[in-house]
Amino acid sequence: MSEINIETETLFLSDDKVFYTIEGEGEYVGQPSVFMRMSMCNLTCNAFQSPDSPHGCDSFISWSVKNKMSFAEIFGLMEEKNYVEQLRNRAILKLTGGEPLIQQKQLLKFVTAFNSRYGFNPRIDFETNATLIPDEEWVVKFCATFTTSPKLTTNGDPEEKTYKPEVLRWHVNHNSGFKFVINSDRDIEEIWRKYVEDYEGINVPLQRVWFMPCCGSRQEHVERAFAVAEYAKAMNVNFSPRLQLLIWDKALKV
Repeated sequence: MSEINIETETLFLSDDKVFYTIEGEGEYVGQPSVFMRMSMCNLTCNAFQSPDSPHGCDSFISWSVKNKMSFAEIFGLMEEKNYVEQLRNRAILKLTGGEPLIQQKQLLKFVTAFNSRYGFNPRIDFETNATLIPDEEWVVKFCATFTTSPKLTTNGDPEEKTYKPEVLRWHVNHNSGFKFVINSDRDIEEIWRKYVEDYEGINVPLQRVWFMPCCGSRQEHVERAFAVAEYAKAMNVNFSPRLQLLIWDKALKV
């Protein structure tokens, strides 16, 4: 790759931009993480709407806004907030959205420029809806991991947009984590039929599955977590809380 001009190369970030917190969901729950939330998504998740999450997707308000930023501006923000040192100390760089893989060509340039500027590769984990195949360079060069959140029929988008067998097989083959938002017992049946029981060559190991409640606030989490935990126990899969809601309640203004 030719030398990257950090003044002219850009990314579209959400209103959250870059922030330091702990991971709230899935395999790395509770671990220090520098989130870089990308703008744009190829799904709506409009059927996830609830009184406390009226847009469906709990990060819609943030990722639906585009902030075009140069690599230099992003690095400046990370330096000002001391995020580079957090990453050097093995905090996870969470590339999230929206759907971050929409911008993966630019993100590959960004992490390459990061290494050139700071002398190390950050520990990278993607939050992805598993509809776009990652470039192999993420695994080979950057040892990135992937936390997928495939959307079920209850998310409101048509199946031809949410269910991509070739992408799901890639994630199974690369040992990605699969976390599912559970709304009802219909979701459990669909997960087993389409993700676990070797449907179209997709057989996610049970130890790589996480169930988490569909909720948009601390109160909704309290009300719904018990049933989802019971599902996880019955199916012998992992349960994931949504710590960001339990700790900070509604993460975004509505």
